[in-house]
Parts: sequence; C-alpha cells; structure tokens
Amino acid sequence: MDLILKKKFAGIDYGQKRLGIAVCDALHITVTPLAVLDPSEERFWVKFLRLVLEERIEGFVVGIPYRDDDKNDDFISEIKQFIIDLKSKCNLPVYEIDEYLSTRSAVNTMISIGYSKKKRAEKGNKDKIAAAILLREYLDTIQENN
Repeated sequence: MDLILKKKFAGIDYGQKRLGIAVCDALHITVTPLAVLDPSEERFWVKFLRLVLEERIEGFVVGIPYRDDDKNDDFISEIKQFIIDLKSKCNLPVYEIDEYLSTRSAVNTMISIGYSKKKRAEKGNKDKIAAAILLREYLDTIQENN
C-alpha cells in the first residue's frame, strides 16, 4: 500500500451513460469531484487521457457494485473490461473498491450539503460525487492500514 502514498489518484464511478471522475491531491487530504464523461462517446479515450495528463494522475480507484445476486454480472463484466482497457491505455495502477450504493450516498451527500433539487437532478452531479465518495473511502482505508 505504500506504493500509493503521495500520489495523485482519480476515483471513477463507471456507468453505462456517464463516467464520474474525482481526484485527490498528492497528500490525500482533499478529494474533488472533477468531471463527467460519456464512455460510449467516440472520443471518450482521447478526452479521458487528456484529463489524466492535465491532472497528473498516477493511479485509479474504480468502483464495482458487488452484490449478493447475479443480476449485476453483465454490468460488472463491463466494468472489468473498462479496467482492462484503462490499464492498457494508461499503464498506471488500478485499484478496485466495492461501490454498492455509492450513487445513493452521493444523493444523500448532496442533500446534506444543501444542493437544491434542481442541482441534484443535473446530469453528472451524482456521478462526480459518487466518484469522490468511493475515492475518499479507499484513501481512508489506506490511511487506517498504515
């Protein structure tokens, strides 16, 4: 786990329509919701890789919604394929975290910090916040174990 200390990471909340991205600072003090991209868009990887370079990302935390049922197997397979593609295109470490219910947590977080109903309904806000939540959870786990 020492390999990720003092490195800037991006948290990714993968969705079929939107990919939420959040970043942390190198000291892992702050996590900031950053962007939303459409993974089905033709220029997705161009935009994504530009963002990685601009933000000087050194690794990724990708949420996977593990559940007790088999209904999610196709979606999990899609995320796993995204992780394979991500590793091959970026050649950076990728860590997985269980993100089951992260979108619900994102909505609750937006309510607690005072986002209006209109602001909560804006496309992408939930995805960026969910990415920030899963990245923060991962970083907290790492700090607890060191």
